[in-house]
Amino acid sequence: MNWTQKLLTLISTVILVTVLGCSAWMDGLTPTYVDPAAIAYADAEPTVLPIPGYVSLWDARRIKRELDFQHYSEQVRISRDMEDDQIRYKHLQDAMQTNIASAEELRNTLFSPTGPLSILFAAVPALGLGAYLIPRPSDKRRIAELENRKS
Repeated sequence: MNWTQKLLTLISTVILVTVLGCSAWMDGLTPTYVDPAAIAYADAEPTVLPIPGYVSLWDARRIKRELDFQHYSEQVRISRDMEDDQIRYKHLQDAMQTNIASAEELRNTLFSPTGPLSILFAAVPALGLGAYLIPRPSDKRRIAELENRKS
């Protein structure tokens, strides 16, 4: 290998390393605005550049990964809460349905035409009038005693 080939190989290697190195440095030095709400949601600590409110492009990508993870975690938690709520709702709904059916059955038994309350409601006026209008034997004796005293 002659010195021209060695020189071309060296120059190509330097250019390749410079391009790759600059690409990494470019992400680290490129300022990117990230909404503070996104940083809070991601629960991430940003690497702050000298420009207030800005982070590096590399850091913005890292915060985005954290944001995606937090969003996924929150969706899983909400999904689990929904499942728990559905189970609790179904349990309470079944209990309510059973209680309502029992109450309707009791209502139908008590207030049917042959039920105890219907018979009692029909008998109350007759029994009340009978008790009020028909004199008892003790009342007759008392009346007789009062009449004997007057005379």
